[in-house]
Amino acid sequence: MKIEVIPEKKEYENFLDFYPPQLANRFLPDWYKNSAKLKNRYDHFLHEIHNENPPMTVKNCPAIVDAITTGIILPLWGNFDFATFKNDETDEEIQHWDFSGKYINNSHIEEFVQYHTEDQFENMPIKKLADGRILKLKCPYKFIVPKGYNIYYTDPFYTYRRSIRLLSGVVEADKWGFITFPFEVLEKSFRIEAGEPFVQLFIYKREEEKIKLELRSGTDEEYSNNRKQHQEMFISQKNYKTLKSY
Repeated sequence: MKIEVIPEKKEYENFLDFYPPQLANRFLPDWYKNSAKLKNRYDHFLHEIHNENPPMTVKNCPAIVDAITTGIILPLWGNFDFATFKNDETDEEIQHWDFSGKYINNSHIEEFVQYHTEDQFENMPIKKLADGRILKLKCPYKFIVPKGYNIYYTDPFYTYRRSIRLLSGVVEADKWGFITFPFEVLEKSFRIEAGEPFVQLFIYKREEEKIKLELRSGTDEEYSNNRKQHQEMFISQKNYKTLKSY
C-alpha cells in the first residue's frame, strides 16, 4: 500500500527535508531501543531464580511491539515553546507560546498555531488554557491514501510525553487529507524540540458495513479451543505470532 505525503504549499517543501515523516519502526523511542529482548524463556527462568540473567521485557509482548512499530510518526516541524507567568498585581496567569516553524516562510505564528474556544468543546473534561481556549497545530502536509482508507491520528503513547496530550481523531483520509492537531497543555512551561515525535498515524481500511455487536455464551467447542490455545501457548512459551496453530 502506498501512502503519499505532499506539502500543503510549495513553501512548506523544506519541512520534508528537515523533519520528514517516517515509518514508526524507524523512529523508535530510546527506552525501547535500549531494552533487551530475550531469545528464549530460559534466561527469564534464570532471572527468577538467581536474578542474574536479564528478565523478559516489553519487547517480548507483540501487542506493545506492534503499537510502537506500526504506522507513521510525524515529527514536530519546529520548536514549540510554552511559558506561564503570573501577574503580580492581579494574580492571574498569563500564557505565551511560540513556534519556530513559522520561519519557513516568515509568516505569523497563527498560520501554524491556532485555537478552539471554550464553547467549541463544552463539557469535555479536558485541561484548558488560562483564558479557556485549547491550542491546535496546523499540519503542513496533505496525506494521500488509497480509496477506502482512514487515518487514526493519536499521541505516540510510548514516547511518554508529559507536556501535552493530543486529542485523537479518525479521518476518512481518502476524502480529506488535511488536518490540525488540537492538544491539551499539561505543564506550565516547556519546549518540544523540532524533530521530536509529535503524532502517530495508524492507516487502516474503512469498514463499509456497520458493526453488529453480539454478546453470547460460548459453545463447548469454543471453550475447548480456548483452553487448548492457552495450554499450547504456556507449554510452548510462544506467543500468538509464533504459534503455528493461530
